Amino acid sequence: MNNNYGISVKDAEHICLKLMEERFASHSEEAYRKAKERFEEFAFNYLKALTERSPEAIENLSDPGIQSAILEAEEGFAKTGDTNLGQILVEMLVKRTSETRRDVRQLALNEAIATAQKLATKHIDALSLIFFLRRVQIQSPTYRDFLQHAKLLLEPLCESFADFSESDAQYLEATGCVVRTIGSISWPEAMKEKYPGYFHKGVIKEETPAVAQILESAPVRADALFQPSLHDPNMIRVNAVTKDQARELAESAGLDREALANLMSSYPLPHEQIIETLTTAIPALNPVLERWSVVGFESLEISLTGIAIGHANFKKSAGDRFNAEIDVWIN
Repeated sequence: MNNNYGISVKDAEHICLKLMEERFASHSEEAYRKAKERFEEFAFNYLKALTERSPEAIENLSDPGIQSAILEAEEGFAKTGDTNLGQILVEMLVKRTSETRRDVRQLALNEAIATAQKLATKHIDALSLIFFLRRVQIQSPTYRDFLQHAKLLLEPLCESFADFSESDAQYLEATGCVVRTIGSISWPEAMKEKYPGYFHKGVIKEETPAVAQILESAPVRADALFQPSLHDPNMIRVNAVTKDQARELAESAGLDREALANLMSSYPLPHEQIIETLTTAIPALNPVLERWSVVGFESLEISLTGIAIGHANFKKSAGDRFNAEIDVWIN
């Protein structure tokens, strides 16, 4: 907090509050008082986060575009007083303050800051769920760790989905946070695609010619290529989680690059078993999986605006368990 740039923290605080005074001066005394309290709260949280994460970006507060984004975020919080919304706006505004180049990331953050305040908690949580399903891949050393990590990430987002309706889905479309696509993807399909090794039924070694052929061709031990199935100890599975890992494993064993990936994707768990596995490990997912297709979410893809909001909400709800920056998805 003591670092000195062209604009000091005190100067930055003055800018934030000055923007409020100019915008709310014409309101009634009570409305002005309440707005001023919320502006001060938001300015404190924003500048605290900014000085902790990007202190060099304080210099950018003299930029009119950033001042506009600050005012947009401050107004959103002042109108609602919603603490959760305030945290999401702070997350996006801190990142926006560092974005001096007029590119797609800056523009998406501008739009997300303006749009987030038009959404209810259930809309924002829904965006984070779509973001997780479509764009996030958990890196875990074991299947058990994967399920535990998924539970910690998803539980805070699931409760508000119980009363999500088709109208809510249509509203998300109207705000530009999601777009309707021709294709569709369900939770089981997404899990099979992203984590085929975890959701692989397994094969019986003696009854699968492809396995015998692989073992005859590979100059490595069988347990380097195959492990017991996670769902049936009498079966075996490829010793990898993703198809890319399976390709690397095959290549290192001198096999055709697609040999193990093809085997992995040929014997997936049935959808019903994937749902049972997920809901047993993460009971909070039940209302989400029950209503996902009912409200039309299987054919929704998240937009850049939705990604920025969903990502910020994900960081808020997951805390230290999710620290990836928005740059991974918007670049």
